[in-house]
Amino acid sequence: MILSSNPYQVTSAASQYQTTQAANKTAAASPATKMDEPEQAISASERKLNWDVFKEQVESDPSFAAEMAEAVSFIPDKMLVNLNEAPPLTDPAAFKKWASKSDEFDKEAAVVTERRIEIYNKMKNEGASDADIFNKILDFNRSLPLDYQVKAGMLAVDAYA
Repeated sequence: MILSSNPYQVTSAASQYQTTQAANKTAAASPATKMDEPEQAISASERKLNWDVFKEQVESDPSFAAEMAEAVSFIPDKMLVNLNEAPPLTDPAAFKKWASKSDEFDKEAAVVTERRIEIYNKMKNEGASDADIFNKILDFNRSLPLDYQVKAGMLAVDAYA
């Protein structure tokens, strides 16, 4: 689990939790509505991942490429969570349920990591360069479901968006 918290958050965790719970109940009770504007979908190949910042150096430095190909292949993903959405510790049942989401994600991430390792080993055995392996793993990451990419914090976000 990767923890994220906004230092400028001025509401208490309990009030944030209560607000989130109320919003969830309201959303569950009301029917889904369509958006007025069509959703702009970005194709998987156009999505920018956090690992993309290393591409230029991977292409130019073989030893760095070897390190990065191994890192991007073997390091398992962890779920990015917002601590402001955590229930208070005074509600152990809700906190356990909230924390179990990370356990579920870890199981999914283990399967994804296994697949990355298979790609890495296959390409290594075929004599592919480490830069090619790095790029292939990034392509694989882009092909993962968008909700997985979001949960893992894979997507690069424009700070000015």
